[in-house]
Amino acid sequence: MDEVLVYFAVKYEGNFQKILSALQNKERVSNEERKKVIESINCKYTTIISDDYPNFLKEISCPPFVLFYKGDLKTLNSHNAINIIGTENSDTIGEDMTKKVVNHLAKNDRTVIVGNDEGIEKIAVEKTIKENGNLVVVLNKGINDYLIDTGNQDVLIISEYLNRKKSTKETYLYSKRLAVGLSEKVVIIEIEEMDKAIVSVKYALDYSKTILVIPMDLDSKYKGNNKLIKEGADVLASIDDLVDN
Repeated sequence: MDEVLVYFAVKYEGNFQKILSALQNKERVSNEERKKVIESINCKYTTIISDDYPNFLKEISCPPFVLFYKGDLKTLNSHNAINIIGTENSDTIGEDMTKKVVNHLAKNDRTVIVGNDEGIEKIAVEKTIKENGNLVVVLNKGINDYLIDTGNQDVLIISEYLNRKKSTKETYLYSKRLAVGLSEKVVIIEIEEMDKAIVSVKYALDYSKTILVIPMDLDSKYKGNNKLIKEGADVLASIDDLVDN
């Protein structure tokens, strides 16, 4: 059954509804078709019925039938995972704050999770690798073309997609739900009021995650931070709040 799930995940490019429909309609798969797809895969994978499938993901909306990955899934075993979120249009203040946050998390053996690799989240990836920290990158496109050295046992790259060349609005949203679902806390570094990354906050509320927001100056263009605080999100008043249990 695992290989059938993988076959549909590849055929339908990770689309949850199409895979579900194929299963419900008992779409036929020949042994030859299944074998050809399995032999074409050059990364690891786990399915929703596998023993090593992340339990956290079974609690989210539309849990992936298949996760393709490079690295070690044991990186996800910790409950001390922090999802760092921020705008793709960052400034030097946000970049410096991201580095401080990541440095603190690395020193305290926390896992950094990002659901994107642009802007603030790209800085988080680069800094975590530099500090030899634990890192999980959730891709919104195919895993085959992503170039990161996963020889480091503390770096895990995961995706619902094997060969998808480009990200879309839908895959962006889906990668965010995975990153939030795998995390204990969500940390907002910098976010504009109408920033697309705000979807992570919605997922965090749906999944009852702790949301920590860095307050901004009154004249900052990143008005999303203070708006979230006004609406009830917790203030990241101290760097130590990141690792409080």
